[in-house]
Amino acid sequence: MQFVDLFVNENVLEAKLALNRAQSDQVVAECRRYIIALKSYCLELGKLRFAFQPDRHHRSSLERELHAQTGSAVRSAIGTAVRETDRAEKLLECITSIDVNDAATILNTCKYLGSNNWEATSSGLQFANGFVSARVTFDQAVRIATRLRCEAHVTLNRNANLLSA
Repeated sequence: MQFVDLFVNENVLEAKLALNRAQSDQVVAECRRYIIALKSYCLELGKLRFAFQPDRHHRSSLERELHAQTGSAVRSAIGTAVRETDRAEKLLECITSIDVNDAATILNTCKYLGSNNWEATSSGLQFANGFVSARVTFDQAVRIATRLRCEAHVTLNRNANLLSA
């Protein structure tokens, strides 16, 4: 591995771009791929952490300074990669660990089927608005809520990309 690859890791960049460009049905898979790339990158950087510890045996002050700066850059890259891994893991958890109460909240927030009165019952989720009512099973509610969260991620990401362009 070239030294420059440690600070600009192509696998991490490709996985991040794929997550940013993912459609709602691809978000979970691309997020997992991104997390794997980040963890692999952290392991590579971790191998270098101790190679750049301060050492009094360097011949010149310039050599000591360059060594210290490189060590600082490695530690900084590790910190950034760890923070980004945490962020991606939280996104994945947010999308994949939806329970029935979360599903009701998400369906209400999104006014799914035009209602913000979704409630958990013994058989699933239901709402009633005057003459209109609907019922979904727990599994259906969780699948719908997961899809809605993925769509929200795609929309927010797309808007963020438009603002940064």
